[in-house]
Amino acid sequence: MKILVTNQKGGVGKSTISANLAHYFSNVTRGRTTLVDYDTQASSSKWIRSIKPQKITVFKANLPLSESSNRILIESRKIIQGISERSEVLIADLTWFDIFDSEMFLDFDLVVLPTAISEVELIATMEFAARHEWVFQGPRSPSLVIVPSRVRGDQAVKFKHNTERFPFGFFLTPPIIDSVEAKKSFGKKFLLNLKNHKLSSSFRTFCEAIQQTGAIHYEKLKKKAESGNDHRSKLSSVLSYYVKKSHAQRSIDKKKSLTQNLEEQENPSSTDTLFNGKEGLNSSVKHGNKIAGEVLAEPYLDHGVSRTINSRKKPTSASNAGFKENNEFQKKEPRPIESITRRVLEVPPKFLRKQSSGS
Repeated sequence: MKILVTNQKGGVGKSTISANLAHYFSNVTRGRTTLVDYDTQASSSKWIRSIKPQKITVFKANLPLSESSNRILIESRKIIQGISERSEVLIADLTWFDIFDSEMFLDFDLVVLPTAISEVELIATMEFAARHEWVFQGPRSPSLVIVPSRVRGDQAVKFKHNTERFPFGFFLTPPIIDSVEAKKSFGKKFLLNLKNHKLSSSFRTFCEAIQQTGAIHYEKLKKKAESGNDHRSKLSSVLSYYVKKSHAQRSIDKKKSLTQNLEEQENPSSTDTLFNGKEGLNSSVKHGNKIAGEVLAEPYLDHGVSRTINSRKKPTSASNAGFKENNEFQKKEPRPIESITRRVLEVPPKFLRKQSSGS
């Protein structure tokens, strides 16, 4: 079970809850427990390390707060995935900043929001939860848990009525009683070991509620998996199959169309076929590149591999100059060769004029 204890507001008991909740799972339920301390002050990790002996594994994690939200998300996800494989219970203590991505919640089973019971604190907690409400609405979403922290007297009853204004669903745990003794126990004792029976009893009740909430969460996921996930997986697989099939069919049709165009337009006696290797497929057939009765049969590749143009028979002497000129041009720029036989010659060539004058 992966539990995230977080809030944007400071002084609501995140570190106290994280350290003592880890002690409960490690010593009461006897599970392999790891505390991941994201807090820059590292209060929860200091509390656990100060008390010997203890069976809790402590990992002080430093997030790259100066980087982008995506970078922070990647680092956080890497830490959680690596540690969760070696632990039965993972508890993360995090002070939330606006730069964090809401998707960080998706790496946990329970998101615990401790809050004071004053009107200002309650409104701030409601606004914080409402900003990330979409995270808790998916089929594999974590469960949101609201914890009334540092409560005195009959304030718990008043807080319970005030939470009815929350416009979203959540779990509400029993309150954690505020006490001067709890503050003095930092780094010396865990709350479950205090002589103040009322305080230790209230915190034990809270820990048991978290454990029960985790069981409810897993049961909810199990029911959703049995009722809907298999169907969605099949639907997704079928949809993916048809998408791939349609894409393949379009590719086949395109190749057939190109082949048909080649067959219709290709005329070996008067038309040259130009191949463009840069596109990965034969390009559309251009007009014939006939040069003085010659046909260019070899493909023209613009990959630096082959830039030679072979002909089936040598050009005539009359068109030899034109052939060399066009061949040099093809080497410089990969575009179809223009046939000189299709140009309209307004002025007769020199050799024709000489023959006329000589006769």
